[in-house]
Amino acid sequence: MKRLSSVAVHQTIAILIVVGASVFPLYGQEVTNSDQRQAAHDGTLARSSGMARSTADNNAQPVSAQSTSSKTAPQPFVFPTKRERFNRYVKSTVGPSSLVGSAITAGIDQWRDHPDEWEQGAKGYGKRYASDFARNGIQQTVVYGLDSALGLDTKFRRSTRKGIFPRMVDALAENVTSRNKSGGRVISVPRISGIYTAQIIKYEAWFPERYSYKDGLRGGTRSLAAGFAINLLREFVIRF
Repeated sequence: MKRLSSVAVHQTIAILIVVGASVFPLYGQEVTNSDQRQAAHDGTLARSSGMARSTADNNAQPVSAQSTSSKTAPQPFVFPTKRERFNRYVKSTVGPSSLVGSAITAGIDQWRDHPDEWEQGAKGYGKRYASDFARNGIQQTVVYGLDSALGLDTKFRRSTRKGIFPRMVDALAENVTSRNKSGGRVISVPRISGIYTAQIIKYEAWFPERYSYKDGLRGGTRSLAAGFAINLLREFVIRF
């Protein structure tokens, strides 16, 4: 078992500082926008008594028209509860999709013979599976912890817009952004930090000695890039 080098720790801290510095201005902007939306919402409530007759007329519409309208209207953003976020953390760490994902990743590494010190066969596959399972556990733990600390929601959400290009843009943005409590997008410190931290720890802690934090940085970049492709599959092909 390798010990984490001081260089790797300093590199990780530097990454977190850079990413954090880029998110706080956006976060402040989103809070301001949230206050403005709340003020507009309060004004709307103050005028709600004058709209009672219009509401009654809308209620008199045919049932088929009302059901069509409810289906086409986009669902408003609702920030998840603590229990929902914890359940999602458990599912993403030890749930079926994470177990299958680790099995697929281990199979690919087995085919690539990566790392070759772990050799082939059932024993080698077991090491690769355990490695990716641990890597995913670290990543999900960092994401969950920072989500809770910063008051963010990093869950993937399918686009509510129409058209291939707008949906594609939203799906790609989901890979590097999170939602604050008002539903606004901010740069995803939890997701980016989780990806790079897990990869650096993997290469520094239990991979063979010839690997270092630099391989972890490269692995984090590859994982981040793969996330864009996965989000496109989530948006257009399958739900998972």
